[in-house]
Amino acid sequence: MAASISTNDGRFQPIDRREAACLAIGSLAFAVMFSYPMLCDVAYLGPGISGWIGSGPVFSHLGRFPANGDWDLFTQLRWVPYFTIAHFHQLPFWNPYKCGGMGMLSNPESSVVTPSLIPYILFGPYAGLYIEIIGHLAIGFAGGYVLARVMGLGRVAAIVGAVVFPSSSWIYLHLAVGHLNFLPAFYFPWVAALLLISIRRREFLPAAIGGAICALTLTEGNYTFLYTAIIIGSAARMIAIVNRSLWPLVYGLAIGIFGLAFGGLKLIPMAQQLTVYPKHTFGLEMITARMISYFLFSRNQDLYRVTGAEFLFSEYGAYVSIVFAVLAVIGLVSRPVKALPWLLSAAIFISFARGFTGEHSPVLMLRYLPMGENAGITGRYLIPFVFSVGVVAAIGTDFLCSKFGTMGRRISIVLIAVGIVDSWVVGAPNLRYLFHNDTAQIAPSPEFRQYWVASPGNMTEIAQANMGSVNCQGYGYCDVPEGPLGYNQAGYRGEYYLLGAGTVSQTLWTPNRLGYEVNVPSATSLIVNQNSYPGWRLSRGSGELRAERGLIAIKLPPGRQKIEVVYAPQHILLTFAPTIVAAAALILIWRMEAQN
Repeated sequence: MAASISTNDGRFQPIDRREAACLAIGSLAFAVMFSYPMLCDVAYLGPGISGWIGSGPVFSHLGRFPANGDWDLFTQLRWVPYFTIAHFHQLPFWNPYKCGGMGMLSNPESSVVTPSLIPYILFGPYAGLYIEIIGHLAIGFAGGYVLARVMGLGRVAAIVGAVVFPSSSWIYLHLAVGHLNFLPAFYFPWVAALLLISIRRREFLPAAIGGAICALTLTEGNYTFLYTAIIIGSAARMIAIVNRSLWPLVYGLAIGIFGLAFGGLKLIPMAQQLTVYPKHTFGLEMITARMISYFLFSRNQDLYRVTGAEFLFSEYGAYVSIVFAVLAVIGLVSRPVKALPWLLSAAIFISFARGFTGEHSPVLMLRYLPMGENAGITGRYLIPFVFSVGVVAAIGTDFLCSKFGTMGRRISIVLIAVGIVDSWVVGAPNLRYLFHNDTAQIAPSPEFRQYWVASPGNMTEIAQANMGSVNCQGYGYCDVPEGPLGYNQAGYRGEYYLLGAGTVSQTLWTPNRLGYEVNVPSATSLIVNQNSYPGWRLSRGSGELRAERGLIAIKLPPGRQKIEVVYAPQHILLTFAPTIVAAAALILIWRMEAQN
């Protein structure tokens, strides 16, 4: 009989209520345990738990934003949508607090079109942030378990599938410096599980739902969408080859189409912003096999260890406990056909992680993708590599349990316990670095105005003080123009002013809408001290909206009138079109397949 990859080998039973309840409790317990170091004091630098675990929890951490590395970049992108919705009751389309004004929804690192925004609105920005982190850890754990069960693996093996990926140091290292845009990586197992369900049932509905979840890897960040595409594409391709069927490719393509359609709410405006303000961060470097080995297996996964590479260790570390590595080897040797879909993706990611190995380096292919210039920091490809390893480790655990019966299960449980403790001791302590720096309080401004600081590492506090940071260079936006001036810079004329004679007063200020009353004896221009960007338009009054030295300008005729300008780009309506079509298609598929 020819080899095949079965998505249900006969031992899988649907998860019942009791198992689902245990999974929910276990997922939350795992997330709380691995996020606990957030509450510990930075009394000691270095790897391991010595010097900090005994200090006890510092609950005051939960009442402030973290501050270390790039945290300010991402907390500002959480606070502004929260404040725009809660205070101004507007959708967060425009961000006047960053770089002299730039798109909010269109920002590649923003997280607006996602359920993760709800806790911020309900409980405030601080609680929302920690709920987002703990919630994603729980989602990753539960997803790994469900994926393993969908593959037909037993409960003990499913625990390995749940643990390996979210216990690896990659997430705790990235969180240590604020990289919240990697949290949506925890949707990987859910999308993969829905692909397998579609293949098994020959139904499109699971793939459509998987596409909606896949879209979150784009709307909550950026890089993880590419990683998800490679994982799903590799799995679908390998299952199709081994099973000699085109259906896996069809369902994999359906996930991609629905993912792009649902993600259009973020993808379309983001593509425009990257066209107007290119962001070149390919970050290509040469990573040797020896370096990769200690990124993966060295137990010194401390954020501040010397890497021998270009960036901090947060860009490379992805610890895999030797226990889980052994289980993965067992899975690869014992059930190679079942491991093939995940082996292919692992091979792709490890080749990308090598970076520049010559003019034909695999990672260079990414430059031919749309917006691929932003996906080349090579160490980050170890993140999805660890996910693939975790799936194969679950396969190895299932072999031990089925081959050696009770003894195999007992051995597996002991190995799982050792691996969990080992991973917790090695990776999770990096979370204490969230609060490595203090946050400086800035005196609030009674009216919004732009502000210039030489080192823009406190944009969040500037925004909370009702001001915008005109200097954000070095925070991923090196191509944003520097036309707007801060009130503390030479040449500053105010947040609005006339180029000619006349009077002007502001009648309305919100992030997306600005109002003025003007009285000019002759034609002139009203200048707004924010970046001109496609989408600003005149909604009230007579005049012509244009750009003046990169700033918003309204060319005015003589006379007294009220002027309003609004940020309402045409692509906003366009972004909703593919999402509405995708939602309608999902409902139609559901109704059609429910009748069969």
